[in-house]
Parts: sequence; C-alpha cells; structure tokens
Amino acid sequence: MSCLNRYQRLACLTLASLCFSLATKPTLGALEVPVISQTTSVKPESSLPGPSKEKIAEQVSGQKVSNADIQDVLSDVDSRIPSEFAIPKELRANVNLWLKVYAQLTSQQVVIFDENHPEMIYDSLDFSELSRTARNRAAYEITMKLRIKKAVAGIRGALADLSKNAAPKNPNSMQKTILTNMKRMRHVHKFRDLIKTVRVQTGQRDFVVSGLAAAEVFFPHMDRIFKDLGVPPELTRLALVESSFNVRAISKVGAVGVWQFMKPSAKEYMTVDASAGLDERLSPLKSTVAAAKLLKRNHKALGSWMLAITSYNHGLRTFFANRQLIKTQAGRLQLFDPCSHVKRKLGFASRNYYPSFLAFLYAESYRDLVYGDSPIPEVRSVAFYEVPNKKAAFQVALEKGVSLRDLEFYNPDIKDLKGALPKGYWISLPGDKTDVAGFLKRKPRANRG
Repeated sequence: MSCLNRYQRLACLTLASLCFSLATKPTLGALEVPVISQTTSVKPESSLPGPSKEKIAEQVSGQKVSNADIQDVLSDVDSRIPSEFAIPKELRANVNLWLKVYAQLTSQQVVIFDENHPEMIYDSLDFSELSRTARNRAAYEITMKLRIKKAVAGIRGALADLSKNAAPKNPNSMQKTILTNMKRMRHVHKFRDLIKTVRVQTGQRDFVVSGLAAAEVFFPHMDRIFKDLGVPPELTRLALVESSFNVRAISKVGAVGVWQFMKPSAKEYMTVDASAGLDERLSPLKSTVAAAKLLKRNHKALGSWMLAITSYNHGLRTFFANRQLIKTQAGRLQLFDPCSHVKRKLGFASRNYYPSFLAFLYAESYRDLVYGDSPIPEVRSVAFYEVPNKKAAFQVALEKGVSLRDLEFYNPDIKDLKGALPKGYWISLPGDKTDVAGFLKRKPRANRG
C-alpha cells in the first residue's frame, strides 16, 4: 500500500512466501497472511486530502487495544450495530479471533489457534523487537520463521503429551493453557485430533488502518449506491475484507480491484475489455455497483444476508445442496460448524468470511476505541457522466473543468486517458452534487478480451 516503505512491502511479500512454505508442510500447519500480501501491485497515491503516513503510523502503534476493549466492541456496548448484524453466539469465537487480528495485532505479530475452534487460542508471538534489532530483513524473516516453527512444535508436543495423560500432576504452562481453554470449547475432542488443526494467523491492524484511510473518500458514495440498490450499506465494508481497499489489488488467481472480481463474474455487471484498455473492476465506485447487484441476487436466492455475504466468497453450490437446511437460522449455522454432521460444509476460509466481515464492521463502528480518532478527509460529490460519442477521457476532463489528477483518481478503470472512449461509456467526475442514478440503470457494454 502507499503508506508502506519498500522494506515493509518486501516483508509483506516474504510473509506470503512464508505462508506458502508453512501451509504446505504438515509439521507446521497453515499460516494465513494479510490480504495485501497476496496482491501484485500497489494502490496509487490519492490526490484528495487524507491522513498522512505519519498519522497512519501513529494510529498503528499509538492506540493500544485491550482484551476488555475487544469484549466491549463484541458486545456492542453503545448499540452502534443494526440488529440484523448482531453476532450469532455460534460465531462469537470466530468474530473474536478476527477482531483481535484486525484491531490488536500488527503484521509483526501472529496468533496461534485451533482452526476448528478459535476459542482455543494457544499463544501469540510478537516480532516487533526482532524487526528493530535484526541485522537485515532476511535475518528477520528467517528468525521469525524458526520461532513460529518452534512454537507450533511446542503446542503439538503439549497436545501429544496430554493425549497420553490428560491430567498431569505438574502440567507445563502450555498444557495449563490447553486444559483451561478446553473447558470453553463447544465440542469435546480428543487431544490427538487437535494436533492436526493448529493454525497461525498474521495480524492485520496496520493494513486495516491504511485501508480505512484509503476508503474514507469513497465510503459515503458506496453507502449511497448500496442503499439505492436496496442492499444494507454496512455490506460495503466487505471491500476491506476482500482487499484492504487496495484499489490496484490483483490476487494470484486473477481477482482484481477492491471487490476482487474475477473476469467471468465481472463481465455480467461491468465492462472488462482488454482491447479497449478498460477494466471497471479497478473503479471503486463502478465495482461497488456490481458488488451490490451480485449480493442482492445472492440474497434473493438464499434469503439471508449471512449466506449472501458468504456466497460472495464461496459461491452458491453448497447452499443449493442444502436447500432444506438453510430455511432456518439454526440450519444455516450448521454449515459454519466444522464439527456438524452436514455432508457439505464450508471450508476454513468460507466459514470465516462472514465472521471476518462482522469483525471489520464492528471494528470500524468502534474505530474511536479501536483505532483512535483520525481526521476525516474531505469527501467530494461525484457525478457519473455518459460519454455521448467517441472521445478521449482527458478531453472530457478539459470540457468539465476537472484536473487530470482527479480524472485519474476517480477512473482507474481507464488505462489510457488519451485513448478514445467508446460511445456510451460512463466516467465519474467530481460534481456539485452526488448523482449516480443514471449509472445504476445502465447495462455494461459488450465485453471483449
């Protein structure tokens, strides 16, 4: 992201490779890394006012969030969350975990937990001091990897010992932690079964703070788009789950933009035309329209925003295979329980997608407590303008009295500002008042390439 220096960006990429190496070795378990580390490009600098890099760094390091703060947020002590997004008790442990990841832990910290029962948190490791004292970045990464490996091995060793003797006379500290947390688990498991499900997750607080800073100027427009299309505006925060609001995000499987659309699904709602140099997945506002329409369609098919949100990540097939089950909330929640007897359940990523969304929603709603106060940037009105005939984007900007920098900021989907836009193409420009009505009714032009 634009707020990261080249060493921090290198660390993100190294964490991605570390994730792969650990996740593919059965002796270590899986390591999840921040969304930003899965991208191949970086969001451009904003031309609009917003928090400085120094202010973002201050928010990351200055605001300390206690476990008591986390519980206050989870309990929605000030009633800031709409009732339809109250946390189901069956998912509270998952949301608690992700709230820690998004609010407490930075990318120099990890938490080790059980992937099926996130109430079982074994340990957390802090590498911030190592980052300051390591000879170089390579030394930092190697040492971090070794410490994670040692910690995971220690946890698995403690589980193995407990599987032989569940009530040791003098349990070590890790065994005490495990025995205490076992009492909180919703299901009874054998210790040896837990050895296979130890998982490591990297903190994301710094990426969230940066993402919120990037998203501030777009959220009011995104909220309005969702409202106008009959979708709860709270769902716009899914863009943070998808990409940390990295406008130029490109995943390793080819998903693009803040909403991470793949090309086939994007073409149903947007213009993706390589030959014309147009890719509306890169436009935060145009892709928001597409995301709202997709989520609305999924909600109509599934009858639940929890499932509609999950299907944004997972697709519809599993839910259609459990049509009878998803008719009730109790049945829907069985799909999120890895220990249920449902034949086709959700995998780790999919069953944690909705809890991740809730964690983001709650964290942002309590950002004064979680991230500290930050200056809100100026949010300018935006109007969509339909090009009446073939014309270059820069010519439209000149006619409308809009700077090229603003044109580029609001229209990252146009790769060549000097190239002729096709007749009927829509662009977004700063205006006297926000106007999106015309664009919401348009149909994407024929896609090629």
